Amino acid sequence: MNYAGRRTWPDKSKSWEYLGAAESIEDFALRFATDCSLDANTEFVVIEKAGAESDIQFFKVSRVAPYALMPAEPRVEGAPSAGQAPPPQLTSSHDIRKTLLANARFYLKVCFTAVAFFVSAAWLMHIFGLTK
Repeated sequence: MNYAGRRTWPDKSKSWEYLGAAESIEDFALRFATDCSLDANTEFVVIEKAGAESDIQFFKVSRVAPYALMPAEPRVEGAPSAGQAPPPQLTSSHDIRKTLLANARFYLKVCFTAVAFFVSAAWLMHIFGLTK
């Protein structure tokens, strides 16, 4: 069978970077990793070039000397990786109200600081005679 392979993580390839034939998709994946000297933890996808019912599998390099592969989950753009926690969800109206009040306090402090700065600058200019 004919197969094509490309890296998906950490470097994402825009085009199929390795083409060839092999007895199985696993054999092709191992040859792709070996010939391209992929680093450990590199993830890639292999697709069978057989038309509409093409088989697609994701692999991850688990060891480099000798090369060993393991199945991998496809990565979704914008989704948090395994090491990142998803953002907290606001569940109650109390949480939403608390967040809104915290934001309002922050912006009031910023406004107060800006006004105090400009008033102080005008006062200093008046004291040192820099105004007409």
